[in-house]
Amino acid sequence: MATPPYCPSCFVKLEPHMLACPNCPMSFPEDDGPAAGSSNPLKQSRYYQFALPVLFFAALGMTIWWLASGLFRLGEENANAPGLKLSNARPLVQGEGALSRSTETSSYPPSTEKAPAYEGAGTVSIAPVEDEAPSGTVSVAVPEPAHRKRAKVVKEWKLRGHVYDLATMKPLAGCELVFTDGETRIRTRSNSEGNYRVIVPSLPDRGYTVTAAKGGYSPNYLDPGTEGVREMDASRRQQLAKELGATLSATPATIQGVGAEPLITDFYLAKRL
Repeated sequence: MATPPYCPSCFVKLEPHMLACPNCPMSFPEDDGPAAGSSNPLKQSRYYQFALPVLFFAALGMTIWWLASGLFRLGEENANAPGLKLSNARPLVQGEGALSRSTETSSYPPSTEKAPAYEGAGTVSIAPVEDEAPSGTVSVAVPEPAHRKRAKVVKEWKLRGHVYDLATMKPLAGCELVFTDGETRIRTRSNSEGNYRVIVPSLPDRGYTVTAAKGGYSPNYLDPGTEGVREMDASRRQQLAKELGATLSATPATIQGVGAEPLITDFYLAKRL
C-alpha cells in the first residue's frame, strides 16, 4: 500500500516515506508484489468511512417513505368506499342562527326542491327527501345553539298581603307596616279590607325587616312563615293570641321578593293584654 497524502482516519498530512500515521494507529505497509495492485483505490479515499452511514440512512428514508405512501393510499380507498357522502350542501332550516347541511349519495343528483324546514334550537332534525333516491338519502339540519338570554334585572319588588286579627280571623284596617333596610324606611297602611300594597327597591342579597303597629294590639305578630293558621281551630288561635298579647317587644320578620312576581305575605296580630 502506498502512503496516501492524508491519513484516511484523522486527515493528517503525511509524507511519502511514512509507513504509519503519527497522529493515530493507522499504518501503511509496503507493497508486497502483484497482490498489492489489487487494493481498491476507493478505500484509500478520505470519504470512504462515510459511505456506509450514508447508505444506511438512505435505505431507512426510503422505507419510511414507502410505508407512508401505503397508509395514504389505504386512507383514500376507505374514503372512496361506497356509502353516504357529504355533498351539495343546501339550507334546510330557515331562521336566524341556523346552520343546515344535506347529505346525499353520489349516485343521484341533488334535488332542486327545498326540503321541509324544521325549527328549534339545540335539536337535530332528519327529513327524508321525497323527490330523490328512495333509500339511502337523508337530509340533516343542525341549528346553531341559541345565545343565552340575559337575565332580566328586577329593580323593584311588589309586596302585598293581608293583616288579620289572630283570634277572630277578621281583617284589620289601619295597621301601619314599616319596611326597613338600613336607612331606608317605607311605610304603608292596610285598607278597610285589611289589604296592603307597597313597591320597594329590590335588594341584591337580603330582604326587608317588617314591623306592624296598630292601637290596642301587640307589636309582636305571628311569624308570616307559620303555615296552617286558617286551618287551626278557634281554641288554638286563642292560645296563640294570648301568648302574643303578653309580649311587649317585637322581633321583626324579614321578607324578600323573588323576581318580578308579587310577594304575598299575611300578618296575624293579637290584642294586647
